Amino acid sequence: MQKAPITTHILNLDNGKPAAGVRVTLHRLDTQEPIASATTDNDGRIMQWEMQFDIHAGNYLLHFAVAPWYERQALSNFYPEIQLIFRVENAQEHYHVPLLLNAYGYSTYRGS
Repeated sequence: MQKAPITTHILNLDNGKPAAGVRVTLHRLDTQEPIASATTDNDGRIMQWEMQFDIHAGNYLLHFAVAPWYERQALSNFYPEIQLIFRVENAQEHYHVPLLLNAYGYSTYRGS
């Protein structure tokens, strides 16, 4: 299976396990409309989206709907939604944008 041009992964730092079942939407900021969406798999990853898309240089946004994921586990959290904005400079490259998540904070980085 070939990876999508933009992929993501969520790791729950509260227990060190992947965050499966989180709805994620990808937006291109110049149009403000979603270009793809998917739900993280059992390994907390999105390697393919529900629809195919091409990327171009510009700014993109990953929207993570984490509140429903916490609610399904009967847990509280501080950030109901997380939005990560990043820049695609070379559309020929792959962009992996992981989210390290816990109930009261998060971090991210450009992965490989």
